[in-house]
Amino acid sequence: YRSGEEKSDQVLTAVAEAEKIAKDSGVAGVEKLTWVKCDAQAGENGKKMAEKGLNDLPMVFVAIEGQGMDRYVREMTGEALAEFVTVKLEPTTDEDVFPYSEDLITDAYPVFVKFYEQWCSRCKAAKAAFENAATRMVGRVIFMEVECSASEMTQKFCQKYMVDGYPTFKLLGGQFQQAVPFERDRSVQGFVDFINTNVPEEEEVEEEEEGAEEPKQEL
Repeated sequence: YRSGEEKSDQVLTAVAEAEKIAKDSGVAGVEKLTWVKCDAQAGENGKKMAEKGLNDLPMVFVAIEGQGMDRYVREMTGEALAEFVTVKLEPTTDEDVFPYSEDLITDAYPVFVKFYEQWCSRCKAAKAAFENAATRMVGRVIFMEVECSASEMTQKFCQKYMVDGYPTFKLLGGQFQQAVPFERDRSVQGFVDFINTNVPEEEEVEEEEEGAEEPKQEL
């Protein structure tokens, strides 16, 4: 941020509110967070920021161990920023994420697919958010992940959907004749907003009335 600028002052206020809300939330791990402010007007900060391409100030970044660093680009309020941070700290499980199976791609349910590789650090950073969103969207969308280089079949599957970078996320099946690419921030909120935009809740009700059942993972 740049001290003395109105826009920066508004962001600083939101960050201060978010810190208080987060600390009062009781979410495990919040107490370990460090909230840092960096004024471009102080010392050599401005020069160092410019060298790193950080010119569009103010900017807010959130870094959680194992999830990489994300630039916060959503609504700049204390409540929204606190939610963005605390959701990252929620425990996740992969039990709601299905392994690769083309049998899941049907007209019955949309399938949100993560195309990834084991060596990809950005794929690992998106793992917790993808799992969290999968749990939130149970009953509406199937979440599936496919390691493109794992086998000849997965390679052909990834080629079919023109995957040329990792991670890539696409919405397949259901009412979609063509894959819908995901082009938002790779956060829980980003994934959930994408699903809400493309798969309205009314469709979930209609599918349930028709008796469609979501497949279950085999243990």
